[in-house]
Amino acid sequence: MDIGLYFDPVDFDLLGQEEKFSKYSLGYQIRKDTLKALHTKMGSVKAALLGVPYEPVLSNKGTAGAPAVIRKHLYRMGNLEGLGGIIDLGDLKTGRSVQDIYYAMRDVVEYLGDLGIVAVVLGGGQDLTTGIARSFRDCPDFTLSVVDARVDMKSRREMSDSSGFIRRILHENPRLFHLQMIGIQSHLVSSSILEQFREKTFGYIQLGRLRDDFTVAEPVLRNTTFLSFDISSVRQSDAAGHCHPSPNGLQGEEACRLAHYAGLSSKMKVFGIFEVNPEYDPREMTADLAAQMVWYFLEAFAHRKDVDPARDKTPFIQYFVEADALTLPFYLHAPTGRWWIEVPAGEESQWIIPCHEDDYSLACRHEIPDIWWKYARKSDRLSK
Repeated sequence: MDIGLYFDPVDFDLLGQEEKFSKYSLGYQIRKDTLKALHTKMGSVKAALLGVPYEPVLSNKGTAGAPAVIRKHLYRMGNLEGLGGIIDLGDLKTGRSVQDIYYAMRDVVEYLGDLGIVAVVLGGGQDLTTGIARSFRDCPDFTLSVVDARVDMKSRREMSDSSGFIRRILHENPRLFHLQMIGIQSHLVSSSILEQFREKTFGYIQLGRLRDDFTVAEPVLRNTTFLSFDISSVRQSDAAGHCHPSPNGLQGEEACRLAHYAGLSSKMKVFGIFEVNPEYDPREMTADLAAQMVWYFLEAFAHRKDVDPARDKTPFIQYFVEADALTLPFYLHAPTGRWWIEVPAGEESQWIIPCHEDDYSLACRHEIPDIWWKYARKSDRLSK
């Protein structure tokens, strides 16, 4: 596959003249790695940026200009010591229809995944998530996490914007292993949708719960394959570049922290930022925040530790806790302070799921944590 056919390359000479990034900037680093990859056939590439200058037909028109503005801010940030092999593939060539773009995204992400390259997507409307998710359709443990104030499950038959992409993904992949919403706001999500999530053993973290303890998001993102981030989940004072900003939402620092958690996850294959709209962002603060999120993702990516008790239990301390007549195995990776819990997944098989230290503490009080029940029910659902 000649992936270059899918993209219009970045004009590094023009961008360098306009932004004057020094040899200590991320722009210089990315340019060097990109040009090098053209000769090494991407063998040394670890992460690839790709812009998608696409906008939904019905809402938030103007997002097509986001990749260029985000790049402008990203490239003048400091370089990342210890992380080489970051390239910029350029902007995806838009097809004749939305479906063309979806299928192109599927092909590109699938190709990069086969090479072990993490994709960082600069959108574009969040419905691009539909195309990206198609590349994981045959992945039995595909976990999609979505940062959004709403749950985009509108059900009009022909939906050409981002307000129904989750429903489309569930329709195309009825056996999706796990879907997790992060940062939803109760007044924007109906109780019936939350009930559907509980029935399907999916998960959600409300904004208030995040504020109580932000670290609850870390185990979720540690187990995530693809994180789709809607910039409108950030409050208007920190990110006004959207056609429908909200006075409430994540703070800019919290958005960067979620990106950092995502970068640390060895299971994370795609990180996408969507719905940035330069037409509503005259001071480019929203694009700057998106660029900072990408920087923190890449900075964490440079320091990720690929440890997983499902693959190798040697680096872990094992605990066996008696709770309500059950023995719950827990695994602690002491250098990082991260926890996992083992959950039965059918006859003679188990899942080892990232969890929070509070889950271990709860089991020590002889109570079965919610995460155990959720995945035990998920095993029953998927076996039917």
